[in-house]
Amino acid sequence: MTSNDAAIEWLEIAVEVAGVDADLAADLLRQACPGGVAIESASRFDQASDSYVADGDAPALVCGYLPAGEDCERIRRSLRLAMSAAPLANAPRWRRARRLREESWRDSWKKHFGIQRHGRALVVKPSWTRYRLKGGDMVIEIDPGMAFGTGQHPTTAMCLRVLEDHVRKGTDVLDLGCGSGILAIAAAKLGAKQVVAIDVDPNAVRAARENAAANGVANVIEVREGTLVGEAGRFDVIVANISGLTLERLAVDLVGSLAPGGSLITSGFLDDAVAGLSRAFEETGARGVRVVEEGVWRAIIARA
Repeated sequence: MTSNDAAIEWLEIAVEVAGVDADLAADLLRQACPGGVAIESASRFDQASDSYVADGDAPALVCGYLPAGEDCERIRRSLRLAMSAAPLANAPRWRRARRLREESWRDSWKKHFGIQRHGRALVVKPSWTRYRLKGGDMVIEIDPGMAFGTGQHPTTAMCLRVLEDHVRKGTDVLDLGCGSGILAIAAAKLGAKQVVAIDVDPNAVRAARENAAANGVANVIEVREGTLVGEAGRFDVIVANISGLTLERLAVDLVGSLAPGGSLITSGFLDDAVAGLSRAFEETGARGVRVVEEGVWRAIIARA
């Protein structure tokens, strides 16, 4: 081992927040932590899916990694100030910072991302983890990165489970706000004939294309940068894991883009948005509106 290998390279800063605030806290840390950001969510066993799922009601630990150096203390003060001003449900609780060597940083960062099972057959794993297939398993390989969507968040988990019940062989699917492309990849693995994945973030578009290729479904998924407005075509299934306000604004376009009898799967919002969204979908002609719950998060499923 050289002296460079033995030198302390990274500082791990960690903050405990309410599960509902984990993504907001991660966004704040991500702006100052070039070594990556990881969310360690509490899990509970879900009898319906026979798997462990993220518990949105429990606290989450958000960890960020930055190079150790003279600037660290200034960055930490700035992050504490930003976090105290953020609209969090509970006051953040900061853990003592840890200094890590390069190899320890790699291991510490990766330990937050394990194998997740969603529904009956969907398995999400990072590339560095081995997994022994069981009969009928469909593996989605997603590494954490800049784009949202590794299957850990309750809204993503709900969408994955609902997709399994609605996507059939030959289905045409739209993934609006595709992020990492995890939902589009799931739809392709479940037998969709064609998947259109859309996002306004060029980083997400790039990540979704790379992930589709890595999972062997690039020939099924077309990733586009843009929005639903002006999108031509009718889809058997539309999945949109985005904010409640955006969903309400796009309600007419979403329901209007469904093929007759098609399914609309939406998530990304809390209980206080359910009544308004349900009403907005029903007013545009959607029927059979039902709500799925996962901790503090909600999903709405409707049909054309």
